[in-house]
Parts: sequence; C-alpha cells; structure tokens
Amino acid sequence: MNTDHPKWNFQEFSAFLMLYAASADFVVTIEEKDAILRKVDETTFSIIEKEFETLNDAQKIQLILSYKGLYFPTASRTNELLALIKSEFLADGEFNLLEQNLYRILKKLL
Repeated sequence: MNTDHPKWNFQEFSAFLMLYAASADFVVTIEEKDAILRKVDETTFSIIEKEFETLNDAQKIQLILSYKGLYFPTASRTNELLALIKSEFLADGEFNLLEQNLYRILKKLL
C-alpha cells in the first residue's frame, strides 16, 4: 500500500470513499463525479483522484480500513458513512448489481 499519503481529513477521506463507490461498476459517470463535487471542492477531488488511480483494489480497501478507527468510531458514524456511499451509488439513478455487492462488502468490513 502507498503509505506515504498524508493523513486525510474527513473531507478528503469522504472524497476517496465516494470515488471508490462511484467506481464500483468500473465507470465513474458525470453524474457520480458531480455528486462528489457537490460535497467536496475540485482541488480536493483532484488530489484524491490522483491518489486513487495509483492504488489497486486491495490497497484501496486497506486504506479505507486504516481510517476505520478515526472516521467509524461508532455504529452511528458508520451508518452515516454507509449512507454517503449509498447516495453515491444512486447518483446516476441506478443501484446496479456490482454496486449492491460492493455496498454489502463495505457494510460487513466497516
């Protein structure tokens, strides 16, 4: 895993998480990107997108889990982040099978 990334604030981590969700079906649509940009600024998105592209899927999951204690300390907080992920899945008006499966996996991991 690329461990030299700076410690992300919640907005940066949220951008990463939403981008991960948006890429579940291997295509980040304009609607999905726009949904992320409604929550984070363009600079943050650009930085996170560059980092995202350097990682393989296992590294992305490890990175998400590495923030578990910081951003998922309670069941309530975990539910908020799962809702954020689900809203990203629905940004393009679909919640396809790949997205549903990734949501189930993340729900179990988090």
